[in-house]
Formats: sequence, C-alpha cells, structure tokens
Amino acid sequence: MDVLVSVDIEGITGVVHADMMGPDQREYDRGRKLMTNDANAAIEGLVEAGADYILVIDGHGPMRNLIFEDMHPAAHLMTGSANVRPHCQLEGANTRTFEAAVFIGYHAMAKTYRAIHPHTIAGAAVHELRINGIPHGETGVNAAVLGSMGIPVVMVTGDTTTCAEARYFLGQGIETVAVKEAVGRNSAICRPPSATLPEITAAAKQALENREAVSPYLPEYPLTFEVDFLNMLQCERAAQVAGVERVTPVTMRIEGEDPWEQYRVLWAALRMALHEPASFLR
Repeated sequence: MDVLVSVDIEGITGVVHADMMGPDQREYDRGRKLMTNDANAAIEGLVEAGADYILVIDGHGPMRNLIFEDMHPAAHLMTGSANVRPHCQLEGANTRTFEAAVFIGYHAMAKTYRAIHPHTIAGAAVHELRINGIPHGETGVNAAVLGSMGIPVVMVTGDTTTCAEARYFLGQGIETVAVKEAVGRNSAICRPPSATLPEITAAAKQALENREAVSPYLPEYPLTFEVDFLNMLQCERAAQVAGVERVTPVTMRIEGEDPWEQYRVLWAALRMALHEPASFLR
C-alpha cells in the first residue's frame, strides 16, 4: 500500500511565529525539529496500518526543512528547491498509484480569521485563489488535484481553524488532529508534543484503515482556477506563463481538462509573479 504525506510548517505542533518558519530566522531549527516530529508521528501510524511505501513531501518554503537524519526509517523524502519542483507540495504524486494522502502541518487559506499564518501557496502574491468561483486554500487545492488522480485525502493536521476548513471541503469522514487553537496570526493555545504526537499516530492509523470510507475530493469538472494577486505587476508577470489568461488587472485564470497540468501552470505562474525583474526593465 502506497501513501503520500505532504508536510507544511505553519500547522505544526508548537509553531506559531515566522521566527520558526524560515532558514534566516533565529528559531528555525526548533521549527524544523517540531515539523520532523509531527511527520514521523504520522508515518508511524501509517506503518501500523500496513503502509508499504510512504513518500513524504517537504512542502514548506525552501522545501528542504525536514531533518533527513531524523526521519522515520519507513519514509522516502522528497526534498529540494521549490524552483525545480513543478508540482510544489505534490511533487512525486504521479510516480506511483497512491491509495491515500495525508496532510501534516497545514494552514488555513488566505484571509482567514483566527489562524496561524493563513495564506494560499504564496502569501506574498496571492490575495485569493478560487476553484470554480469558490475560495480554496492549499488543503482544498491539493486535495482537488489529488482527487483527479483518484487519491483521497484521509487526514489533516493543523490548528483548529484549518481542521474545520478541511472537514468543510473534504467531508466529516476524514481524520483531523488540531494541535493548537490560534488566537491571532502569530499566537495560539498550543498542546505539547507529548499530547499531540500520540494523537497524530493514532489518527493516521485509523485514517488509513478507514480510507475506503473517504472519497476523493472532486469539484465539478472541468476545473477553473482563478487567482487574485496583491498587485498588478505580479499579475503581469504571471500572465507570461503559457496557459494563463489575464482577466482583470490583478486576476488570472487557468482553464483546462487536466488538473495535474493546471496545477503545474498555477505554480509556474506564482513563481513568475514572485520574480523581481532586472531593474532596467521596470
């Protein structure tokens, strides 16, 4: 049985501030350790439920946050620069026939109240992302892409707001573990690892054992992706990517029949939006 595990950092046990989220921040090593621990707890539960192959995708920022030397021995780690990963937090999802997916340490979508660092994929550029006119965050977007491949998301961990968002989009049948309750963008009432890690393991085991009770997330097809950017220049850059249609000064649209390809175009457009051109071109 093959299982996919996508890991972000904002929804990890004890992580509440940017100081713990980036390589140039003073508490980043703490954040990495906590991130690795949550991932390993989920992997242990998946192993107990019979998983044979587990692909763990490091899906935050530089995408090389998880501490390789400390990873669970059952893990196969997808790690490395976001610039050369065309499918971002789902890189490698098309390499095997995965029977289930688990999202660890996820966060709420952009503009969400009472959530730790809410944003959608690229907070420095994305004001709102919609699928078929409905705002989605990374949980919903990634689940929709995996759903088009027949892969159900059976478990999500994060803050209480993120877990509620996951159940709203993916159904009440999924397993969720709320590791903290946000009281603002940079603060939360946190549960300690001694409490959350055993719960993550138990939930992952149950989620995989009950995977047939959870259906892949399948919005109405074909999917239409739309992104509202924070400014016009970002949209101008994104519109240079093949497959992107600029529909307002700050909005792009991606149509298509293949969500996996649409997701690739989406991530390429966001990378382009974040790219600062040479000063003489401005």
